[in-house]
Amino acid sequence: MSELPIPFIVGRSNRKTVGLYVERDGSVLVRAPESVPLERIKAIVEAKRKWIYKAQARWAVLNHQQPRHEFVSGETVYLLGQPHRLDFRTGASRGVHQEGDVLVLRADDRPRAEELLKGYFRAEGLARIPALVQQHAQSMGLSPGFVRVQDLGHRWGSCSAKGNLNFNWKAMAAPIEVLRYLVVHELAHIRHKNHSSQFWRVVEAEMPDWARHAGWLTAHGAEMVL
Repeated sequence: MSELPIPFIVGRSNRKTVGLYVERDGSVLVRAPESVPLERIKAIVEAKRKWIYKAQARWAVLNHQQPRHEFVSGETVYLLGQPHRLDFRTGASRGVHQEGDVLVLRADDRPRAEELLKGYFRAEGLARIPALVQQHAQSMGLSPGFVRVQDLGHRWGSCSAKGNLNFNWKAMAAPIEVLRYLVVHELAHIRHKNHSSQFWRVVEAEMPDWARHAGWLTAHGAEMVL
Protein backbone atom coordinates (compact mmCIF):
# COMPACT_ATOMS: atom_id res chain seq x y z
CA MET A 1 0.00 0.00 0.00
CA SER A 2 1.41 3.38 -0.97
CA GLU A 3 1.89 6.03 1.70
CA LEU A 4 -0.35 9.08 1.79
CA PRO A 5 1.18 12.35 0.53
CA ILE A 6 2.63 14.59 3.23
CA PRO A 7 0.63 17.82 3.50
CA PHE A 8 2.69 20.99 3.24
CA ILE A 9 2.40 24.75 2.84
CA VAL A 10 4.32 26.60 0.12
CA GLY A 11 5.68 30.10 0.54
CA ARG A 12 6.86 31.71 -2.69
CA SER A 13 9.50 34.44 -2.89
CA ASN A 14 12.43 35.64 -5.00
CA ARG A 15 14.81 33.28 -3.21
CA LYS A 16 17.07 31.04 -5.33
CA THR A 17 16.74 27.67 -3.58
CA VAL A 18 14.06 25.48 -2.01
CA GLY A 19 13.99 25.32 1.80
CA LEU A 20 12.11 22.66 3.75
CA TYR A 21 11.09 23.24 7.39
CA VAL A 22 9.14 21.31 10.01
CA GLU A 23 7.47 23.77 12.38
CA ARG A 24 6.96 23.12 16.08
CA ASP A 25 3.33 22.14 15.52
CA GLY A 26 4.47 19.45 13.08
CA SER A 27 3.38 21.28 9.94
CA VAL A 28 5.67 21.22 6.91
CA LEU A 29 6.62 24.52 5.29
CA VAL A 30 8.35 24.78 1.92
CA ARG A 31 9.90 28.07 0.84
CA ALA A 32 10.54 28.09 -2.88
CA PRO A 33 11.34 30.39 -5.81
CA GLU A 34 8.43 31.43 -7.99
CA SER A 35 9.92 29.44 -10.88
CA VAL A 36 9.90 26.01 -9.18
CA PRO A 37 6.81 24.02 -10.26
CA LEU A 38 4.55 22.41 -7.67
CA GLU A 39 5.33 18.90 -8.93
CA ARG A 40 9.03 19.50 -8.24
CA ILE A 41 8.20 20.66 -4.71
CA LYS A 42 6.09 17.54 -4.13
CA ALA A 43 9.02 15.39 -5.21
CA ILE A 44 11.36 17.19 -2.80
CA VAL A 45 8.94 16.70 0.10
CA GLU A 46 8.55 13.01 -0.74
CA ALA A 47 12.31 12.53 -0.89
CA LYS A 48 12.57 13.99 2.61
CA ARG A 49 9.76 11.84 4.07
CA LYS A 50 11.92 10.03 6.65
CA TRP A 51 13.58 13.27 7.77
CA ILE A 52 10.17 14.93 8.11
CA TYR A 53 8.81 12.07 10.23
CA LYS A 54 11.84 12.23 12.54
CA ALA A 55 11.52 15.99 12.93
CA GLN A 56 7.79 15.72 13.66
CA ALA A 57 8.41 13.02 16.25
CA ARG A 58 11.05 15.11 17.98
CA TRP A 59 8.77 18.14 18.16
CA ALA A 60 5.98 15.94 19.51
CA VAL A 61 8.22 14.90 22.42
CA LEU A 62 9.36 18.46 23.11
CA ASN A 63 5.84 19.85 22.89
CA HIS A 64 4.65 17.20 25.35
CA GLN A 65 7.07 18.72 27.86
CA GLN A 66 5.58 22.17 27.33
CA PRO A 67 4.46 23.71 30.63
CA ARG A 68 0.85 24.71 31.23
CA HIS A 69 0.51 28.03 33.02
CA GLU A 70 -2.35 28.81 35.38
CA PHE A 71 -1.34 32.46 35.95
CA VAL A 72 -1.46 32.55 39.73
CA SER A 73 0.78 34.27 42.28
CA GLY A 74 4.02 32.36 42.71
CA GLU A 75 4.06 30.90 39.22
CA THR A 76 7.32 31.26 37.29
CA VAL A 77 7.82 32.63 33.78
CA TYR A 78 11.16 33.28 32.09
CA LEU A 79 12.43 36.59 30.78
CA LEU A 80 15.87 36.71 29.10
CA GLY A 81 16.54 33.27 30.52
CA GLN A 82 15.92 34.30 34.13
CA PRO A 83 13.00 33.06 36.26
CA HIS A 84 10.47 35.69 37.27
CA ARG A 85 7.69 35.11 39.76
CA LEU A 86 4.17 36.36 39.10
CA ASP A 87 2.49 38.35 41.88
CA PHE A 88 -1.17 39.37 41.58
CA ARG A 89 -1.86 42.21 44.01
CA THR A 90 -5.08 43.92 44.99
CA GLY A 91 -4.80 47.62 44.25
CA ALA A 92 -1.77 47.29 41.95
CA SER A 93 -1.76 49.56 38.91
CA ARG A 94 -2.87 48.24 35.55
CA GLY A 95 -0.47 46.41 33.27
CA VAL A 96 2.70 44.50 34.16
CA HIS A 97 5.37 46.03 36.39
CA GLN A 98 8.74 44.50 37.14
CA GLU A 99 10.18 44.61 40.65
CA GLY A 100 13.49 42.76 40.50
CA ASP A 101 12.61 39.18 39.61
CA VAL A 102 8.89 39.71 40.29
CA LEU A 103 6.29 40.65 37.68
CA VAL A 104 3.42 42.44 39.39
CA LEU A 105 -0.12 42.47 37.96
CA ARG A 106 -3.39 43.72 39.35
CA ALA A 107 -5.40 40.96 41.07
CA ASP A 108 -8.57 41.54 39.07
CA ASP A 109 -6.54 41.44 35.83
CA ARG A 110 -5.80 37.75 36.31
CA PRO A 111 -8.29 36.67 33.59
CA ARG A 112 -6.29 38.89 31.17
CA ALA A 113 -2.87 37.86 32.51
CA GLU A 114 -1.77 35.99 29.40
CA GLU A 115 -2.71 38.90 27.14
CA LEU A 116 -0.97 41.42 29.41
CA LEU A 117 2.20 39.36 29.69
CA LYS A 118 2.38 38.91 25.91
CA GLY A 119 2.17 42.67 25.55
CA TYR A 120 4.88 43.14 28.17
CA PHE A 121 7.21 40.66 26.47
CA ARG A 122 6.64 42.37 23.12
CA ALA A 123 7.41 45.78 24.63
CA GLU A 124 10.59 44.37 26.18
CA GLY A 125 11.54 42.97 22.78
CA LEU A 126 11.00 46.32 21.09
CA ALA A 127 13.17 47.94 23.76
CA ARG A 128 16.07 45.50 23.35
CA ILE A 129 16.11 43.75 19.98
CA PRO A 130 16.59 46.76 17.66
CA ALA A 131 19.77 47.69 19.55
CA LEU A 132 21.10 44.13 19.12
CA VAL A 133 20.24 44.28 15.43
CA GLN A 134 22.07 47.57 15.02
CA GLN A 135 25.13 46.29 16.88
CA HIS A 136 25.50 43.09 14.88
CA ALA A 137 24.45 44.64 11.56
CA GLN A 138 27.29 47.13 11.88
CA SER A 139 29.74 44.36 12.73
CA MET A 140 28.52 42.22 9.81
CA GLY A 141 28.45 45.09 7.31
CA LEU A 142 24.72 44.77 6.69
CA SER A 143 21.89 47.28 6.39
CA PRO A 144 18.59 45.81 7.63
CA GLY A 145 15.23 47.46 7.12
CA PHE A 146 12.49 47.65 9.73
CA VAL A 147 12.66 45.60 12.93
CA ARG A 148 9.38 44.28 14.31
CA VAL A 149 8.49 42.15 17.34
CA GLN A 150 5.22 40.28 16.97
CA ASP A 151 3.48 36.92 17.19
CA LEU A 152 5.06 34.68 14.55
CA GLY A 153 3.33 31.50 15.64
CA HIS A 154 5.90 28.70 15.61
CA ARG A 155 8.68 30.72 13.98
CA TRP A 156 11.37 32.57 15.94
CA GLY A 157 12.12 35.11 13.25
CA SER A 158 11.99 35.98 9.59
CA CYS A 159 13.75 38.18 7.05
CA SER A 160 11.82 39.66 4.15
CA ALA A 161 13.14 40.13 0.63
CA LYS A 162 13.66 43.82 1.50
CA GLY A 163 15.72 43.00 4.59
CA ASN A 164 12.99 43.73 7.12
CA LEU A 165 13.43 41.61 10.25
CA ASN A 166 10.65 40.11 12.36
CA PHE A 167 11.13 38.45 15.74
CA ASN A 168 8.73 36.45 17.85
CA TRP A 169 7.94 38.06 21.21
CA LYS A 170 8.36 34.58 22.76
CA ALA A 171 12.10 34.83 22.06
CA MET A 172 12.33 37.25 25.00
CA ALA A 173 12.11 34.21 27.27
CA ALA A 174 15.49 32.96 25.99
CA PRO A 175 18.89 33.82 27.47
CA ILE A 176 20.43 36.95 25.98
CA GLU A 177 23.06 35.03 23.99
CA VAL A 178 20.35 32.89 22.39
CA LEU A 179 18.51 36.09 21.51
CA ARG A 180 21.74 37.39 19.95
CA TYR A 181 21.96 34.19 17.92
CA LEU A 182 18.45 34.75 16.57
CA VAL A 183 19.42 38.29 15.60
CA VAL A 184 22.60 37.13 13.84
CA HIS A 185 20.67 34.32 12.13
CA GLU A 186 18.09 36.65 10.63
CA LEU A 187 20.70 39.24 9.68
CA ALA A 188 22.62 36.55 7.79
CA HIS A 189 19.48 35.96 5.71
CA ILE A 190 19.89 39.44 4.26
CA ARG A 191 22.92 38.04 2.45
CA HIS A 192 21.71 34.46 1.89
CA LYS A 193 17.99 33.63 1.80
CA ASN A 194 18.62 29.94 2.45
CA HIS A 195 20.50 27.77 4.94
CA SER A 196 23.37 26.96 2.62
CA SER A 197 26.97 26.49 3.75
CA GLN A 198 27.60 30.10 2.74
CA PHE A 199 24.82 31.23 5.06
CA TRP A 200 26.28 29.34 8.03
CA ARG A 201 29.73 30.77 7.32
CA VAL A 202 28.25 34.27 7.69
CA VAL A 203 26.65 33.25 11.00
CA GLU A 204 29.84 31.62 12.29
CA ALA A 205 32.01 34.59 11.36
CA GLU A 206 29.89 36.77 13.66
CA MET A 207 29.14 34.16 16.33
CA PRO A 208 31.62 31.24 16.42
CA ASP A 209 29.63 29.43 19.15
CA TRP A 210 26.30 29.72 17.32
CA ALA A 211 25.69 25.94 17.40
CA ARG A 212 25.52 25.94 21.21
CA HIS A 213 22.81 28.59 21.19
CA ALA A 214 20.92 26.95 18.33
CA GLY A 215 21.03 23.69 20.29
CA TRP A 216 19.59 25.41 23.36
CA LEU A 217 16.74 26.75 21.24
CA THR A 218 15.94 23.32 19.84
CA ALA A 219 16.02 21.69 23.28
CA HIS A 220 14.09 24.36 25.16
CA GLY A 221 12.08 26.16 22.50
CA ALA A 222 8.85 24.34 23.30
CA GLU A 223 9.10 25.55 26.90
CA MET A 224 9.24 29.21 25.88
CA VAL A 225 5.53 29.91 26.14
CA LEU A 226 3.22 31.70 28.53
